[in-house]
Amino acid sequence: WKYKKGKGGEEMLKKVAREQLVLVSTGAKDWLESNGTMEKTDGGYLVTAQKHFASQAPVGNILVTSAPYLDPEQGWQVLHFALPMQAAGVRVINNWYTLGMRGTGSHTVALDEVFVPDAAVVLQRKRGEYHPIWNVVLTVAMPLIMSVYVGIAEAAAQAVTLTARNKNRENSPLVYLLGEMANELTNAQVLLKDMIRLTNAYDFDPVDQLGNEMLKRKTLVAGACIRTVNKAMEIAGGQGFYRHFGLERLFRDVQGAAYHPLPEKEQLRFSGAFL
Repeated sequence: WKYKKGKGGEEMLKKVAREQLVLVSTGAKDWLESNGTMEKTDGGYLVTAQKHFASQAPVGNILVTSAPYLDPEQGWQVLHFALPMQAAGVRVINNWYTLGMRGTGSHTVALDEVFVPDAAVVLQRKRGEYHPIWNVVLTVAMPLIMSVYVGIAEAAAQAVTLTARNKNRENSPLVYLLGEMANELTNAQVLLKDMIRLTNAYDFDPVDQLGNEMLKRKTLVAGACIRTVNKAMEIAGGQGFYRHFGLERLFRDVQGAAYHPLPEKEQLRFSGAFL
C-alpha cells in the first residue's frame, strides 16, 4: 500500500522477495493500547514486553511490533518498529499449545531490554486512540486472514456433502441441514469477496469509514464460517467426532476466527461509536 501511494516500501518489498524473509506481526493483540515498556537510551529505546499470537515466530526473520512509551512532553504514545528476530534479548517462548490453529506456530515472543534504534521507529501515535494506520492494516490484512477461515468452512461443507449423499434421506432433516449450511457458507463467501472489493488491489484511501466497513465484515464472515462448520458437525453426526474423518480439526481451527480484531462485542461497540 505504501509503495503504491509513493510513500516508500520498495526496498523492503524487494528484500522480502529476494531473501524470502518471514515477517512476524504482533499488531492484532496490541491493538490501540499495545503492551510492554520502552525506556529512552542513547540513540534509541530499550523495549521489554511479551507479544502473544506471534504467528510463525519459530521461523521468523523480522518482528513487526509496537510498544507504549511515556513521552515527557506528549504523554503516552505508542511507537511502531521492526527488529530482527535474532537481535539480542529476543526470545521465543514455546507455549503454543492450543485448541486449534496449531500449525501456525503462534508462540509468544519475549523482548528483554531489546535495543530499538531511533531510525527503526516508523510511526508514533497517541496511546489508546484510533489512528488512520489501522484503516490500512485492517483493509490489507483482514481479507487475507478471513480467507483462511472461509477455506476451512468450504472444506467442512464439501466433506459432509459428499458423505450425506450415501445416507438415507427419507423423512430425514438432512436436506434442511444441508440447505442451512449452504446459506451460511454463501454468506461467508460473498462477504469475503466484498472485503476484497474494498481492498481494491491496495488502491484505497485510509479513511475511518473503510476501517469500520472491514471490521463489520470481519465479524460477519467469522460468524458465518463458525456456523457453517457447526452445521457440518451436525450433519456428520457421530462420524464427525472421529479424528480420521478430519472434521474435528476444521471445527477446532475455525474457532480462531473469533479472536482476530476485533472480537464481536468490541466491534459492535466500535461501529456503534463510529455511527
